[in-house]
Amino acid sequence: MKQWIADLLALQEVDLRVRGLKTRLSLVPDEIAKIDRDFEAEKNKLTHAKEASLSIELEIKKREAEIKEQNELAKKYQIQSAMVKKNDEYKAMMNEIENVKVKISGIETEQLVLMEKLEAARNVFKSEEKIFKDREKSILDEKNELKELEGKLQAEIEKQISSRAEVAAKVTPDILSTYSRMLGKNKGTPFAEVHQGICGNCHLKLTPQTVNSVRKEMKACCDNCGHLLYTNETTSS
Repeated sequence: MKQWIADLLALQEVDLRVRGLKTRLSLVPDEIAKIDRDFEAEKNKLTHAKEASLSIELEIKKREAEIKEQNELAKKYQIQSAMVKKNDEYKAMMNEIENVKVKISGIETEQLVLMEKLEAARNVFKSEEKIFKDREKSILDEKNELKELEGKLQAEIEKQISSRAEVAAKVTPDILSTYSRMLGKNKGTPFAEVHQGICGNCHLKLTPQTVNSVRKEMKACCDNCGHLLYTNETTSS
């Protein structure tokens, strides 16, 4: 293998390493954002569970107020009935008291149903609270790990970029210019390997003349994608 090929492969190794690191680094903010969204969803579930319990508690208090109001009304009727002298009026007052008692009984039944719902809602809240607390810790750990990874990736990118100048200096200007143009597209492999007459970047068949140039380790570019080419296949005699 000619030295220019070895030097360009060394440069490409650094550049592809940087590209991969940058790609991974670019994913970190979205991963952190997703963790935050998931955490917010868990927080909302906990809030809704708490609101459900509070809503039922409010309904129970309303029923308590209604029962109190009806009991006061029953007492009022009792006092009034003691002052009634006519039999028909007394019976009517007793009917009113009975109606109040029936209403109170109905409200108490509703209250019992609400108490059962409240117990279930509180159980749901406790369950969601435990899930939230457990998730809160794991989310903090995940975010810390991602931030740590972000720092490591950035440091490695800087390290690779720092070493690049020395490696690039070994590549001749004309080859470096073509290579840099292909690298700038940030797509595929700038210096692609040829295998059985096929470009390793675009995977299309090369002309016999191009394949021959590549096998002779001359500077050659793909007839289709323009990327620089090399091969590890045996050179034709």
